[in-house]
Amino acid sequence: MSSGGVQFGRGFSLQLVGQQAIVEVGSDLRVRFQITANDIETPNAAVIRVYNLSSDRIKYLISEFTQVTIAAGYGENIGTIFKGQVKQYVRGKERNVDSFLEIRAADGDLAYNKGFVNDSLPGGASVNQQFQSLVKAMDIPADPSTDAVLAAQPYGGILPRGKVRFGLARYFMSDLAKTANVRWSIQNGRVVLVPITGYLAGDVIKINSTSGMVGVPEATEQGITVTCLLNPAIQIGYRIQLNEADVTETVIKNQLFPGYRDVNFVANVDHSTEGFYRVIVIEHEGDTRGQEWYTKLVCLKIDPSAAPTASVQGFPGPTG
Repeated sequence: MSSGGVQFGRGFSLQLVGQQAIVEVGSDLRVRFQITANDIETPNAAVIRVYNLSSDRIKYLISEFTQVTIAAGYGENIGTIFKGQVKQYVRGKERNVDSFLEIRAADGDLAYNKGFVNDSLPGGASVNQQFQSLVKAMDIPADPSTDAVLAAQPYGGILPRGKVRFGLARYFMSDLAKTANVRWSIQNGRVVLVPITGYLAGDVIKINSTSGMVGVPEATEQGITVTCLLNPAIQIGYRIQLNEADVTETVIKNQLFPGYRDVNFVANVDHSTEGFYRVIVIEHEGDTRGQEWYTKLVCLKIDPSAAPTASVQGFPGPTG
């Protein structure tokens, strides 16, 4: 179990990748970034703004480089927080003295929008065989955790007869996810599967006042929201741990039929448990010359007394 540790000393790296070269960009310049990751199938997004590059440098980057990788964190805890394809370059000025190059990118964009399947499966094909063939068609690797996730599901998903597939692979991946009772997404260039009512096995990240928590966690209609200092170790589908006493809780009362029942549409908080939550949304934001260097999370409650595949409360469904 990981405690998160004290975080001190920012680290940052921005790389652009082309067919002929990999370049480090903005190590001595101001860079601002906003990254949003979800456990839904549509690609994660990043908006990165690099300030005061020369005109020649901007032209070179725009003409040659199509992929971007960002690593950030504190001290020794520095890791990849985004990896994807460049969708757009935007150049302009914020004021007379500050020009910028903005990079807009999507994680797994080509696999999601261009991955095409044209094959036939024999009768008796397992759910894992179906999944691996779709990953191959999308030309993107599967996360190592996917084998264990599919093996742990009680739903067989074995084809009773042969099946012909023709079309965008993402549609067949969505159907497969419903059959296997999982959610699928692309995280840093890999296909990830997470049980709808479960979580991925791995270290638990403790978030508290000694490990970088900012402000107070709150139960909302979207889930438990919490902000901490930027932490690349926090990943979609994995667990964090909060002090339940720190969470601000809201209970909405039913005013239409007083005394009939209470209705609570906000995320569940159980003060009798250990405070485990599954991460469903991650937002990283940073400014290499400013104050922002945060990770904002939306999480759902985990019941530690239940089986790992049936312990997450209040999840909406396969596609969200």
